[in-house]
Amino acid sequence: MSFEKWMSHISIEVGSILQELSPIPNAHLVTRTTGRAVRAVIEDRLCNIQAPGLSHIDFSEIGVMDFSCADEVVARLLVRFVDTSRPREIFFILKGLSPSHLEPLSEVLERQEILAIHQDPSGSVELLGSVSPAESKVWDFIENNKVVSKKEIKSAFVEEDQRAWTRLANQRVIFQETNENRYHSLGSLIKDTGQ
Repeated sequence: MSFEKWMSHISIEVGSILQELSPIPNAHLVTRTTGRAVRAVIEDRLCNIQAPGLSHIDFSEIGVMDFSCADEVVARLLVRFVDTSRPREIFFILKGLSPSHLEPLSEVLERQEILAIHQDPSGSVELLGSVSPAESKVWDFIENNKVVSKKEIKSAFVEEDQRAWTRLANQRVIFQETNENRYHSLGSLIKDTGQ
């Protein structure tokens, strides 16, 4: 089944949002106020897509991202959409992150116990945040297999690993079909979009 049949897609360029918000050219996410304003625009754009959706948040045009903006733009956005009372069914892929972006972002994600997916320039994906060894093992399994049934999970993993699987689904770093019988890696969904 093709990705487009059951999930919409949106690509959001943070650098463009920053330029829209400020008459003075600026490629840096460095104040909490700026971070809040950028997140508000992202959330507004997400309201315009049909759920479930996959959103690429692109930071490639951003020079500097400090801890306050890593918290405001990424962590708070993810927390809102991980919560069971989330406004929409949206999954996120972060891309265009430089090593200087990853330092504050990784610390913020770990502190808040949030997971995120980063797509590097080669198209490979990695899991960011506070990841346990069991979660890493499960993550690798789903990324390598692309689509996995509940039956396969139960036969391949011990109970502790199955709890890790549940956390990955709850953190929205894997996609669970509506009937809850199959799980998709977000990496495989990216490939379906051609991103």
